[in-house]
Amino acid sequence: MDVLRVYGHAMSRNSARTPADRRMRRMSLSLAAAGLPVCVLGVVYDAMWLLGVGAWLLIAAVLIELVYRP
Repeated sequence: MDVLRVYGHAMSRNSARTPADRRMRRMSLSLAAAGLPVCVLGVVYDAMWLLGVGAWLLIAAVLIELVYRP
C-alpha cells in the first residue's frame, strides 16, 4: 500500500510554481498575444510575410507550451 501512496503523491500536480515556470508561461502567452494580431494584419493587408511572421510566433508559443510543461 505504501508504493501506491508514494506514486500517487509523486504523480499529483504541484500547485506551487517557480519563478522560471511563471516566466516561461508569460513568454508563451506573450508570443501568442503578439502572433495573433500579426496574423490578422497579414490576412487583412494580404501580406504573406506578415502572415508568416505571425504563424511563426504562434508556432513558437505552442512549442514552448508543449515542451516546457511545469
